[in-house]
Amino acid sequence: MLSRLLAATPWARRSPDGGDNFPDSRRLRFRVGKDMPPEPSTIAIYATDSGGVTRGQLLLGDFDVSRAATAGVPDPVAQVATEAAAFAVLVEECGGRVVHDTSPSGGRHVYVKFARALAFDDLRALALALADRFPTLDPAPMLSTGGQIRIAGSPYKRQPVEQPDGSFRRTGPLLGFMALTMPLAEAAAVLRRPCGPRVWERLQEALTAERVAVDPAPSLSTPVPGVWHLDGQGQPWAPLRGGRRPLPARLAELARTGAWEDPRLQPEDDRYDSPSEARYGVLRSAAAGGWSLTELTEQARPGGLFAGLDTLLGTRSAPQRRAVMAHDWQEAVRETAALRTLSSAGRNSHTSSATHPPQSSAHAGAWPVPRALTTTSLSSARCHQDLVRWQTAVWLAERDPVRCKGWGRGAVSARLVLRALALAARLSGSTTTAFGCRSLALMCGLSWRTVAAVLADLRDEADPLIDLVERGRELEADRYMLRMPDVYRAEATRTVLEAGRIETGHPVWLAEELGRVCALLYETLSALGARPVDLQRRAVLSSSAVSEALAALGAYGLAVRGADGWRRGDRSLDDVATELQAFDRYAERVAAYRAHRAEWRSFIESVRPLATALADMEAAFAERDRYVSEHELAPDLDQELAEALTAAVGEHITTPVSPHPQPEKTPVDRARPERASTWPQRFEQEYEHVHDRQPTQGRTSLAAVVPAPAPALDDVPHRPGETPSGDLPVAIEPTSVPPPVRTVITPHEVAHEDAARRGAARIRRVMAARGPEERERILAEDAAEGELASPDPAQ
Repeated sequence: MLSRLLAATPWARRSPDGGDNFPDSRRLRFRVGKDMPPEPSTIAIYATDSGGVTRGQLLLGDFDVSRAATAGVPDPVAQVATEAAAFAVLVEECGGRVVHDTSPSGGRHVYVKFARALAFDDLRALALALADRFPTLDPAPMLSTGGQIRIAGSPYKRQPVEQPDGSFRRTGPLLGFMALTMPLAEAAAVLRRPCGPRVWERLQEALTAERVAVDPAPSLSTPVPGVWHLDGQGQPWAPLRGGRRPLPARLAELARTGAWEDPRLQPEDDRYDSPSEARYGVLRSAAAGGWSLTELTEQARPGGLFAGLDTLLGTRSAPQRRAVMAHDWQEAVRETAALRTLSSAGRNSHTSSATHPPQSSAHAGAWPVPRALTTTSLSSARCHQDLVRWQTAVWLAERDPVRCKGWGRGAVSARLVLRALALAARLSGSTTTAFGCRSLALMCGLSWRTVAAVLADLRDEADPLIDLVERGRELEADRYMLRMPDVYRAEATRTVLEAGRIETGHPVWLAEELGRVCALLYETLSALGARPVDLQRRAVLSSSAVSEALAALGAYGLAVRGADGWRRGDRSLDDVATELQAFDRYAERVAAYRAHRAEWRSFIESVRPLATALADMEAAFAERDRYVSEHELAPDLDQELAEALTAAVGEHITTPVSPHPQPEKTPVDRARPERASTWPQRFEQEYEHVHDRQPTQGRTSLAAVVPAPAPALDDVPHRPGETPSGDLPVAIEPTSVPPPVRTVITPHEVAHEDAARRGAARIRRVMAARGPEERERILAEDAAEGELASPDPAQ
């Protein structure tokens, strides 16, 4: 019964030589679930689908007595039993349940079954981490895609018998059977209710230090060998290899009782002056012992190991207690990390926070962008957690066929730009960043035009990964916010990926011999070998692309093929970049982008007077609108404002000259008093005799930028004594003008729109021009439109 619940394939194998070997032969196969043969037999741990991808639901702990005996343990059987029980406790602490059995030799098997099939690489990496923590655990069955294991009820081995030629063969009687160490019904119930994904995640988290030790090559799928990590709650944590260790007796009693004034609990050659010092001493020891804040908080409850911490917190409220504990814990982890860094100063370069190329005269300082993700301060732990979850959403998006189909052929570029945005968020310390296209291009090895196009496509998606929150102005770049898509929100919360290094922006990928696909594939390589089909699944690339990229990486020592597959080579990216002269290419790009930036600054400075004049004009007309009522709104532009605008712009815009002669003032005009020359009184005057302004020969008039509306009928001058439209003669007495109203009244007709408002759009077009030629072309087009729109006097 258990064989059906444990086996990954419907076929089992029996041994032809009494239990030493289990070859995969059709003659030696039998169907799982039938009666066990009288010979030792095994079941498969992994299954390979039609696409060549190997997966499994079983995590096996094979505790071997021979490994304990080799290590010189006095009682190997007892050591095996102790470590098997410790592994079972670890799984139970992570929320899972196990099935365990024993062999006649004293070995132990511990089975952990998961509800969802897991990748072979992930199961193998976790088995190696378990072997690093438990010395008697043999990871061999989990390290091969054809791994086999005996299960309870199967014959163990036959007794070896000496042959006439002096050799030994297992042809004697059976030594015994594999036997459960728990009730059969309980074992079947555990296997019918397998562990969920949360148990898998907690196991990975609990074995973080061991995973770093067995796979030191940094990648986005494995933890970075650094000094601190984040636990499942996003709190800083310094994991300890081998698991957490208990506190010293003195601090354990202090944490349990809270009696910080007890002379027996004082540190050597010192004394606690306050409860805060005693509390910090406990937290500092717990941080150095590999405890997490979540575990510490659980044990601080009444009846726990650290129940006295409540006394050491004083009379603070519950929110204050949480805040004080979080602050002290961050300081304790920071100090622990600093001491560990000092003690491991001689370690290899992958523990450093940044790598730099050799500083030669050719490219000194040409690679200023740090590429590690472990340099964030502990004060931004929440930001780090949000960034890691966003990277998890990116990981899910790369494996979403619908979204990848939308990316199309630009999928590789989109993935590189998303990694550049993650690096930009890390450097800025916030999930909202304002990095220009050229800066992002240097971080991902793409052209700045490609980056701009990809950003536009990413933000226009239905459920995007980024949001444009603010458009760039002048020297400021567009500001993007890293967004969690709704479709990935639940799964990204359950599955938090460990953050590693982003190596896709290294200058080496600018070399023609490598490229973007090699960058993505190198990201998935680690110190553990992997088959090309597994790398294809990890990197989400086609088989042909993976084959070509592996050949290119292998040619320069960045990838090495071993017995168990491809792994990262010992050669550094900096060495390969120096060989391929990639740093020179990078320096050329930096110089070109700096030239682009200088040209843009020069253009901004050249149009700044125009922008200032535009702002002043809009402010002046806004002030005018406060004092002019609707019937006093004049459609013309004030002459003094036009002159100020002309002087600010200089040679590009000149003073408007009207081709029509100005009429003499009527008695009504002479009867009106002169207006004051100060603002805003100047805007209170009523403008008269408005004519169409045409650009003069060889000069650009203001009408090309700010068009004047058509004159009103009442404003057109008439000859003395002439009656407009057959009406009565115009009275020569002064017409009473209503006083100005100090309220803003918006015109409701198109003919009465403010000319400055309509001209502002054209001025902005001039400001947005990329150079003098484009600026002149815009002015000429606007002048031509003005000539076509104006009536012909001859007609």
